[in-house]
Amino acid sequence: MSMNKEFTGPLSEYLQGLLDEKRSLGFKYKEQERLLGVLDKMSNSFDCRNGLSKELCLEFIKKDPNWHQATQENRVALIRVLAEYMIRHDVPAYMLDASIVTRQYEDFKPYIFNHDEIHDIFCAADNIKPHASKSHIFYPTLLRVQYGCGLRISETLGLTMKDVDFDKKLLHVKNAKNNKDREIPFSDSVAEHLQWYKKKIHPVYNDTDLFFRSNRGTMNYDKSSVNHYFHDILFRCGITSGGRKYGGPHLHNLRHTFCVHSMSIMFRNGIPHEVALPLLMTYMGHATLSETGRYLKLTAEAFPDLVEQINKIYGSIMPNLEVKTEYEDD
Repeated sequence: MSMNKEFTGPLSEYLQGLLDEKRSLGFKYKEQERLLGVLDKMSNSFDCRNGLSKELCLEFIKKDPNWHQATQENRVALIRVLAEYMIRHDVPAYMLDASIVTRQYEDFKPYIFNHDEIHDIFCAADNIKPHASKSHIFYPTLLRVQYGCGLRISETLGLTMKDVDFDKKLLHVKNAKNNKDREIPFSDSVAEHLQWYKKKIHPVYNDTDLFFRSNRGTMNYDKSSVNHYFHDILFRCGITSGGRKYGGPHLHNLRHTFCVHSMSIMFRNGIPHEVALPLLMTYMGHATLSETGRYLKLTAEAFPDLVEQINKIYGSIMPNLEVKTEYEDD
């Protein structure tokens, strides 16, 4: 096994082995490689003759006051993956309890657009006056991709011409947030808008050209300017927008709305949650099933007729939360 020059500690063989395994499965594992380097250096101060010790695990996840909670969660997830890898290779390893860090998922409360609001948003985008910036072509297409495919805005703006496969109706998302590429199917209606955009903006192109290129040639659109323009669209629709900072509706909520609406459709069509949640997890590019499970509560609140069905499965996904809606006493 080839050794990474950055891994020199007593567990270096297993750190490199885990890294090689993950990358062979398609994971980028860039941030994880950095964290494994931190663990490698830290391991020199611990007795690792008997494998991965409890003391080393606890020191690795020990929270710094300046950390965001997600930073500690990521360390817990990584050290558990490493322990599982070592155990599979018959090496002793302490397995941290996943519940050692509990995120307050009840604070997860994004704005979910209803179907009428989605209609109004598309209508406002479709009525943008023609402009040299091509905003009247860009926004009607972009917003339908955001709602219809559930991508992060950075993923959408990073798509190249080659990443949009019209034959298979797939978007190839690369260098995604959780270090794994994924393929996202798109509907016929989204395909029509993508084709229209391509015809208007890309009469001639190279495969490496950005699909959503700005009027400045091959440069990408700026995320902040796109978000700002979306607030203008919300204003035209009469939807109050306080922006992400103040908890009001913002562009990323189209991704949240996609997930909630998709989940409601699957439940109504009788797709069991054992199938629906892993499918949406892959579709959304979530790192864990619990991330996708958060949307169960939001789905119950947006579609109260599904509350009873969701209550039956909610405990198996998020045991510390209850589904509560404003509609229960009506």
